[in-house]
This record gives sequence, structure tokens and C-alpha cells, in this order.
Amino acid sequence: MYATRATTEPISARAGNLLASTLVLILLAGLAKLAWVLAPVVPGAVFALGFGMLAGSGSAGVRRSIPALPYRLPLTVGLILMGAQLDLNLLHVIGWSGLGAIAALWVGVALVFHLLARVGWITPRLAGLMTLGLIGCGVSAVAAAAQQDRKAAGAPSTYATLAILVSGAVGLLVYPLVGRALGFNAQQFGALSGLTIANSAEAVATAAIHSDRALGIAAGFKLVVNSLQGLPILFYLWLHTRSHERAAGISVPRQLLAGVPYFVWGFAAVAAASALGAFTPGERAQLGSITRLAFFVALVGVGFQTRLDVIRRIGFRPVLLGTLVWAAAAGAALLWLAN
Repeated sequence: MYATRATTEPISARAGNLLASTLVLILLAGLAKLAWVLAPVVPGAVFALGFGMLAGSGSAGVRRSIPALPYRLPLTVGLILMGAQLDLNLLHVIGWSGLGAIAALWVGVALVFHLLARVGWITPRLAGLMTLGLIGCGVSAVAAAAQQDRKAAGAPSTYATLAILVSGAVGLLVYPLVGRALGFNAQQFGALSGLTIANSAEAVATAAIHSDRALGIAAGFKLVVNSLQGLPILFYLWLHTRSHERAAGISVPRQLLAGVPYFVWGFAAVAAASALGAFTPGERAQLGSITRLAFFVALVGVGFQTRLDVIRRIGFRPVLLGTLVWAAAAGAALLWLAN
């Protein structure tokens, strides 16, 4: 009898904590959504992250009773359903030059952050997270990597997320002015937005300021990048979570297979079904709405893990560095598109 109570009480406590944390996540997501409806000029991701950060930075008693929010399920659902947006015709929209620009951006940003880590300005793990987010994969890729890499949770993922959001906000404000000054057409402006603004929501919103055609071009870039984001996530996990297995002499293929998160297989399956015509345009639109909602809810949970007192103690230099690297990459893309 005693053994039964000892084993069931912890389970009941965990169930109660899960229920409470789930209700808190839903409540915060609802408040963030309401704030976004009332102030649609501000990107929704800012509200989601902000409400999560404010709640997570409350009293110590609150943090002890609810140490984290269950954001992994909506995050995984969103990453899997994102495969439904894969359309092979997008390759014709952005062309081979667009694919080359994506590859150049990935290599250039990764190289700069690698050099910053080598000189000790940021940690290698933070450099990897910054690279994941700012090559165009956005907050979802950072959260997905942090889900598999516990050492990335907290300050590293927070710095990367803030750098992504700051760069997106700057792009939303500055790009329309730059595009108007340079006389960019829809193709150029859509490519600039879709290529260099990390989060899909901010990229599409920025491109829509120009025209519907620019919005379509930006969406094409974002869908291609999102379709390929499993590759840099896997590379990050291989670098930062499998060092002990490399030391033990485990083969590289085995390391990669062991590091593949479940959502990557799910994304691949849904993307393959989409490429084979399994979804109608209406169904894709519905799944896209579910995907955006899932990412929105997950971002609240990511923000809840942020501790503002820790960030104030460490400093904001990593966010500034990440934003400056993004600005340099955006400038290079701007020169490419202007010629």
C-alpha cells in the first residue's frame, strides 16, 4: 500500500503541474494574440515572446511552481506541418540565382559567426544558434535546436531569438524606405525581404508593403529556406551534442541518424506528400494557419524560459553582434539585387 502511494503521488503531482503549465501557456498565448489584434503593426512574434518573458521573469515562487511551459508539442506540430507548404514550382519562381543567393548567405553568415566564436566574442554554441536563426530559418529553428540541446536553453537561445526579432523589426521599418529610394521592383524587393529577414511572418509582412507580387516572391524564398532548414539544424546538433560519441569512435552516419529529431522525419513525410499533390490549395492554407498558430504558442513557451535578470547580468552585446552580422548580410544582398 505504501509503495503504491509513493509511486502514484509523484505521477499525480506531475500531471497537476502539466495541467497548470498548459493552462498558463494557453492564457499567455491568448493575451499575446489579443495584443497583436489590437496593435497589428507590431509583429506577432514580439508579443508572443514578450508575454512569455514577462511571465517567466516574475517572482521566484512562480518560477518554482511552474519552471517551464509545455511548448515542445506545438513546436513539433508546427515544424512537421510546415512540410505541407512545399511546392516544387517555387524553385522556378526564385530561379537558380535565388538558390545561389541562399547558399551564399548561409556560408557567409556561418563563416562570420565562426570567426566571432574563434576570437572569443561569443561562445561556439551561441554562434551556432545565431547562424541557424539569421540564415533565414528564424526563431523556429533556434527553438527546435534548443529542444534537442539542453545547454542551448536559457540565455543562448534567448540571445539568438532577440537578435532575430530585432533584425526583423529593423527590416520591417527600413526596407520599404530603401526599396523606394532604389526603385526596387517586386522581384527585387520580394527577394530582399524573403532572403534576409529571418522570420517568415516579418518577411512576408515587409514584402506585402510593396505589392502582392513581392509578397509571393518573399514567400517563395521563405518556403525554400524552411524546407531545407533540417540540414543546418542537424549540422548544429552534430557539432554541439555528439562530441562524446565522436570521442568514442562512433561513425558519422550513426551520429547523424541519432541526432535527427522526430520532427525532421515528420516534416520530410509531409513534404513528400505535398510534392505528390496530397493537399489542395485550401488544405494547404488551413495547415499553414495551424502552423503559424503552433509557432506562435511555442514562442510564448520559449520566452517563458527567459530570465531577464540573467540577461541584464550577462549583457546585451551578443544581441548587438548578431544584429550587426545580419545588417552586413542584408547589405551584401542589397548590393547583389541592385546590380
